[in-house]
Amino acid sequence: MTKQSDRPGFGGVPLPGLDPDQFSLDAARSRFGDSFDPIPVPELPPADPELDRAVAELRRLREATAALAHSEVELGDIADRLAEVADLLEPRVPSPSRRLENMWTGAGTRRSNPVGGQENPIAPPVQFHGCDDGSVMAEVTLGPVYQGPPACVHGGISALVIDHMMGFANHWGGRFGMTAHYEIDYRSPTPLLQPLTFRAWVHEVDGRKTWTHATIHAGDRLCVEARGLFLEASVPVPGQPGARSTIADGA
Repeated sequence: MTKQSDRPGFGGVPLPGLDPDQFSLDAARSRFGDSFDPIPVPELPPADPELDRAVAELRRLREATAALAHSEVELGDIADRLAEVADLLEPRVPSPSRRLENMWTGAGTRRSNPVGGQENPIAPPVQFHGCDDGSVMAEVTLGPVYQGPPACVHGGISALVIDHMMGFANHWGGRFGMTAHYEIDYRSPTPLLQPLTFRAWVHEVDGRKTWTHATIHAGDRLCVEARGLFLEASVPVPGQPGARSTIADGA
């Protein structure tokens, strides 16, 4: 019986695709055809500047509170003031169904995403950029709110960001789909409070299937590498009976 990890492209068995050291847009087009054209993904304009400002302040608060453990700071009055703000906001929150509909308005799916979403206060500060060679990359420093082992990024955060990044790479390469299979290898500790380089690229295409690879480096040191299989799929659009949308996972 063939184990899942023995499938081509997973478990260390390479696909006959593109080596990252040899990756170029010309090579990608030569292998995948004219369909491998980067799709521009413009920066998102603020849908609500005041909301973006509020989220930015929440992120400051998040970072500050995460650093207060074992401190001598008196937090009673601060907690009371935060409770007042929460009491002010909660009655104004739309219903769950309305919130789901709002996520499909304009670029809402990207703005609320837990990786880099401008309207999501828990999102790591990750903004990906498409490269001329067809790959995508980001440089980011992650703080203590994303800690796993002491001084290290939590492995689940690495997995979250990489999954999103591979979906973005698929979109940049003209592919769409949702994650069907995902493998990740933690090669060395991923440090907190140090610049990290994330990179992803389409490795192989076969009909509805797209295989995508990704890495995280701290300087020249490889911290994480991953491989994902994505399948073209459509999902129902909330609030629009009968409507379905083909989505790029993570985009």
